[in-house]
Amino acid sequence: MKVDVCVVGAGPAGSTLAARLAQLGHAVCLIERAAFPRPRLGESLSPGVLPLLEVTGARAAVEEGGFRRVHRVRVHWGRGPEQRVDPHAEGLLVHRGEFDRILLEQARTLGVHVLQPAMVEQRARENDGWRLGVRTGGERRVLRARLLADACGRRATIPAHRRPAGRRTVALYAYWRGARLPDQPRIEAGPDAWYWGVPLPDGSYNTLVFVDAAMLRGGRASELEERFHSLLRPSALLDGCGGLERAGPVRACDATAYLDGECVGERTIRVGDAALALDPLSSSGVQQAIRTALAGAVVLNTMLRRPAQTDAAQAYYRESLRAASARHRGWAAAHYATVARFRHQPFWRDRAVGAAPVPVRTDDVEPGPVSLSPELALVEVPCITGEFVAVTPALRHPALDEPLAFLGEWPVAPLVRRVRPGMTLPDLARAWSDQVPLRAGLSLAAWLLDRGILVPYGS
Repeated sequence: MKVDVCVVGAGPAGSTLAARLAQLGHAVCLIERAAFPRPRLGESLSPGVLPLLEVTGARAAVEEGGFRRVHRVRVHWGRGPEQRVDPHAEGLLVHRGEFDRILLEQARTLGVHVLQPAMVEQRARENDGWRLGVRTGGERRVLRARLLADACGRRATIPAHRRPAGRRTVALYAYWRGARLPDQPRIEAGPDAWYWGVPLPDGSYNTLVFVDAAMLRGGRASELEERFHSLLRPSALLDGCGGLERAGPVRACDATAYLDGECVGERTIRVGDAALALDPLSSSGVQQAIRTALAGAVVLNTMLRRPAQTDAAQAYYRESLRAASARHRGWAAAHYATVARFRHQPFWRDRAVGAAPVPVRTDDVEPGPVSLSPELALVEVPCITGEFVAVTPALRHPALDEPLAFLGEWPVAPLVRRVRPGMTLPDLARAWSDQVPLRAGLSLAAWLLDRGILVPYGS
């Protein structure tokens, strides 16, 4: 069997990558060693997941999957408990085995050839790609692929080159059943750990404790259960619960954030946790995994169909993952810093290093004449333009996490080039009206002012 791309691992990143590549017209084989549904952490999905799934057409099936919506979260992170309410209930609580199965079936619907359960037993580089020996259904098959994608999460199928992007962290967790269990998530800061309770659609409740890896170093496996219960006891994750019974063993897993320094190569790419793992405090690991898959599909499409742009495509992917890692590390550190103000234990103090600064808002300032910030630079960078990566003019400014080529669907560098000192925001909107609708132009100009890319004239 010969394909353009072989994807190993059918989690959210692998299935999304395979599905998007099939949409782009490529022959794709997806290999998954486990039968579905299978258990997996990452059961609380941030609101940004559903819009991303629209790209591959998986959103409707996920919304019809019977998963629980997140209406509120009980948070005890600062000096007292509070209820954070989402009136739109855009987050989801999912059974990951079922969620992953839905994404896999969508990939199959789009024409992806799926081998499951199957395992890559041997791989070898050839002149035109890869030769893979795959064990499936009791037989060994040979698969040839031009490109190989690793979507195996923390269990790499290609040798990894990972650098920690935060303190080494371990998650201890166990599932519960009972007569009275929480129906919405709980998050809590403890003296030397933080806690996360996740009620699931099947009626079970997952309790997680995140601790520094050094706390468990040298402990015997038989002590894991005792350590978990001693850590969980001071928290409020089980408050109000009745008829509790643990529904399985206590488990431990690595929860350290990291970035793979070689996330893309001549014939390979890593997506999802195989390339980038976030601090679980962000609660957006699945969302980021899907983002890397959608970006990775465009990178591979460029490598296959516009090989002259391969270097630009790979540079874009490396930089976008580096920027995402740095951005999320700063956000997580800011949340740790909130607790470190009144809890001075090393767990919080160490993780607060590098906290992202609070942005300065200008919403209450009446805008007058403006000019471009002297700190602004126009640069040429690779970025996604449609189905390919191309070198495009972009903005570089200290207020931006990475060079900015587009605001929504609008290329921003050509707009900025038309800014003249002393123009007002309505002046800019009118000047851009041949490219951008007037109302959208006003919004873009206000956004640029808010970020400090436009500054008051004469300042």
